[in-house]
Parts: sequence; C-alpha cells; structure tokens
Amino acid sequence: MRYLASLVFVLLLPWPASALVGQSFDVFTGGALIHQLQLTSQGTSAFSGRTLHRFVSDDGVITVDIVVLGNMIEQQVMYAPMDIQRAYQVTFFLQDAVGSLVGAQKGMIAYRAAVSNRTETHLPFGPLTMRFTPLGAGQIRVLVSR
Repeated sequence: MRYLASLVFVLLLPWPASALVGQSFDVFTGGALIHQLQLTSQGTSAFSGRTLHRFVSDDGVITVDIVVLGNMIEQQVMYAPMDIQRAYQVTFFLQDAVGSLVGAQKGMIAYRAAVSNRTETHLPFGPLTMRFTPLGAGQIRVLVSR
C-alpha cells in the first residue's frame, strides 16, 4: 500500500519541462517538443530588444514562436488548426511551456472551451498565464507567458 501511495505521489509531481517560460532558450533547442511536434527552425527576427525564433512542423500545419529576452524564454506561442483532433499536440506544447502535466491538463480545459465556443479563454497557472485565442482561417493561438 505504501508503494502505491508513493507511486501516485510521484505521478502527481510536476514533470521537468524542457523549455519552461523563464528558462534558457538553449534548453528548448535540445528539448523534447522539437521532436514531438517535428519542428524545424525557420529563422529569427529581432524587435524591441527581443528575439523571435520561429519553428514550423514538418507538415507545415503548426507554427511555434519562442520570444527570447537575453537568453531567457519570455513567451511561447503556438499556432495550430482549431481542431479538437490536435489536442494531443497542444498538450505537448503546454506541458513543455508550463512545466507541469497538471498545468497542461488544466490548460486543455480552457483549450477545449476556446475551440467549442470559438471565443478567447485564458487560465492562470502559478506565475504563468495560458491564453487561447481563435483566429481567422480555422487557426487558434496558444500563448504562454508570465
């Protein structure tokens, strides 16, 4: 019984994130999200002292933008089709950005509401905010920031 309780406790702990908002950008480039979403770098842009790093999935359907200030991740943004079938990819993104499986699952509730109602939703999680904004052309923007 004690073993089962320990196992449940460990599973409820936050998993370490590869590219948690607020961590070094270098961690993102070698992290799991690059492989899970099959992302390829599409270049960088500089603006207001920040650098935007753009990554696009191999099928060209998902775009991930990482906003970096210094060498620290300030925001992570994902553009994906507004389709509930893409939920597992959004879950990967959220888990990587917030650093918690529980946070990602809470974010998925807001994601489903945004897709179903076609309205913006947001959810605070600790010091972070997850924002889900439906865009034109059947796209949704998922933003994780401080």
